[in-house]
Formats: sequence, structure tokens, C-alpha cells
Amino acid sequence: MTEISFYQQIYPIIIMMPIAAACFLALVLSKGEVCPGQRKRITENMISIWAVLALGLMIGIEEHATTLTLIVGGIAVFIGIMQNLIQSRLEGKRAIPSTWLRLPIILAVITGVLVLWQQQQLLLLLEAILLGAVFAHVVLLRAKHRLQAFNVILPIVGIVASILLMLGLLVVAGLNADASNMAVIQEFVIYRALILLLALAIWTIPLYTKQEYTPNMVSLTTVLLLFSEVIGMGVVTAF
Repeated sequence: MTEISFYQQIYPIIIMMPIAAACFLALVLSKGEVCPGQRKRITENMISIWAVLALGLMIGIEEHATTLTLIVGGIAVFIGIMQNLIQSRLEGKRAIPSTWLRLPIILAVITGVLVLWQQQQLLLLLEAILLGAVFAHVVLLRAKHRLQAFNVILPIVGIVASILLMLGLLVVAGLNADASNMAVIQEFVIYRALILLLALAIWTIPLYTKQEYTPNMVSLTTVLLLFSEVIGMGVVTAF
């Protein structure tokens, strides 16, 4: 296994998570039956999407991200933040048109494609789906949404992505492991699996207890999933 830095492990995850979350939220705004008040609150809370993406780009400077990635991502963040400032100045339940969000989200997706191309890790796409789903869920809960279907859809998407991720990680580890590093790889995989199962258990509690989701519960899930995926990315990137 190759020694890698913490920034190398976290950079692609921090970039891809908000991009995937923005795509989920765009789906919610376009397909969900969202009233003007909910639309405004969701749009306002998307500031966290652009803030995390900006953080990822700053880490990318340290990790020698391509100039094109930084430029396209920077423009997406700038437009997203400007739109959020405009939204914050609108009174009442007025919201900016959803079509305005297309440009920064398209630019963010292009940024994600560039990162995937540079990283050459297909499992990163599954990590983006998993983390994007839980991040989008946090944004929706903080926006006090009433779209109950997405309280089911997003956790299910996360569960499916996590299962595929674990299978993919086992395949990568199995193909590249040898006797000298097998014990270390097994330790990483076991730790990741335990944290992942804990995160998914917390995320799905309301599904089978019929309780209401809370932002704090899903925020804790997000932190645990981030931790588990940083461990997983450490194994994948090392080969």
C-alpha cells in the first residue's frame, strides 16, 4: 500500500458530496410538490452546499487539483452564493426561479466529472451518491420540508449505495492485497463497516419506529458516513 495524506483521502469526498446533494435537491425542487414557502427555505439552505464545495476546492489547491477544476468549481460556488444572497433579500414567501439554479449546478456537475477523471476511482461515484443523499436530507430537514416521500427515498438510496460500495471495496481490497498488508486492509475494512452500519442504523431509525426525522439525527449520520468513507477512500486510493 502507498502512503497517502489525510487531504488525499478527504479531498474527493468533500468535493463530490455537495455536488451530489445539489443534484438531489434540484430533483426535489423540480419533481416534488413544493409550495412557495418550502421552495424559499430549501433555496436559502443550499448555502451549505456551496460552502462545503468551496471548502473542497480549497483542499484541492493543496492536492494539486487541475486549474480547470478550480476555475469551473469556483464559478459554480460564486454564482450559487450570489443567488443565495438574492434569495435572502426577497421578502415573504418569494423564491428565485428554480431555473436559476441550473447554471451553478451544471457547473458543479462538470467539476465533479473533472474530479472523477483526475482521481480515476469509480467507487467515488457511489460515495458521492451515498453522502449526497444524506447531505441533501439534512438540507431538507433544516428547511422544514413536508415532502415525506423523500424521508424514505433518500435513506433507501443511501442503503443501496452503501451495499454496492462495500462490495466494491471488498473487490478492490481482494484484488490488490497481499500477505504483507492483508491484516492492515482487513482492519480498515472492518472499522469502516462498523461505522457505516452504525450510521445507517441511526439514519433509518424513524423508518421503522414511525418517528419524525430531526436535523440533528441526520447530521450525526452525515458525520459518521463521512468518517467511514474517508477510511474507505484511504484503502482505495492507496492502491
